[in-house]
Amino acid sequence: MSVRSRAARERQTRIARIARQMRRQHGQVRYDEVTRLAVCAGMKTSHDEVRSVMARLRLHR
Repeated sequence: MSVRSRAARERQTRIARIARQMRRQHGQVRYDEVTRLAVCAGMKTSHDEVRSVMARLRLHR
């Protein structure tokens, strides 16, 4: 696995962790909030990446 692929997979895993935790705590998850928290955590991510990860996990609202 290339370095870029590994980095992308780690980013997606961390985004999923943030989204699942928010779902447990608040009962709902919004793309903007997850994106904001991921960026505050130092991750280089985008709104589109967060949306694709959350759609894959069926965690949107």
